[in-house]
Amino acid sequence: MKYIIFDFDGTIGDSQSLIVKTLQDTMRARKLEVKSDEACAKTIGLRLDEAFVSLFGMSAEEGMECAATYREIFLDNKKTMIVQPFPHVIDTLRELHRQGFIMGMASSRNHCSLDGYVKQMQLENIFSSIVAGDDVKHVKPAPDMVFKALGEMLGMKNPGASTEDVLNPRVSAEDVLNPRVSAEDVLNPVTSVEAEKFKDVLAETLVVGDMNFDVDMAHHAGCKACAVTYGNGTREQLASAEFIIDDFAELLELV
Repeated sequence: MKYIIFDFDGTIGDSQSLIVKTLQDTMRARKLEVKSDEACAKTIGLRLDEAFVSLFGMSAEEGMECAATYREIFLDNKKTMIVQPFPHVIDTLRELHRQGFIMGMASSRNHCSLDGYVKQMQLENIFSSIVAGDDVKHVKPAPDMVFKALGEMLGMKNPGASTEDVLNPRVSAEDVLNPRVSAEDVLNPVTSVEAEKFKDVLAETLVVGDMNFDVDMAHHAGCKACAVTYGNGTREQLASAEFIIDDFAELLELV
């Protein structure tokens, strides 16, 4: 492998407690039944409004209202609940960088939030590309993030972007979770143009993530996936990944 693309939440950063608390604080603020930690954690991977619809069976409109409240509370909670890197993440990333691997990040967070955490963890010089949810038309598990990241990692100017993409951002600040995308996004195929553009590097590319969305994104793009078991997904959910690791440092043995 030469190119490695990483997810953030549940892979690099341990954000589950922040997300769960903010979900529960939102429930209290909106006078809803406060769901258990486990019930809240199971919604990580859903878009915010969909998470509330899933938990309460409410309307889509009510879900959007809850998402707006969540965003307000999140801005306060993140000040005191600092997202820390998982064990061995920083040292492993620095060693991979030292060895000459070209690395990128692909997260469904919005760019402002993602950049903030990269800076907090002092990883600015590690990644050749940082792709956020508001950078692409289709978020995970569609392959768009992989193609955009690879384009930037290879030094292409504005890779994969169309006029529509530039003028019509898709994901807003509420996407602090790894969101589940719509049926349209899930079915978005790998285009022959993109596949052809990156055919020589996809075989040398690995996507590392903690959710089935990450694994599926990798496979939709035509590259391999490495799943981590310490994040938000279960080993069973991640079974289709080519590699499964329990410790981030195991990456050094795989690549």
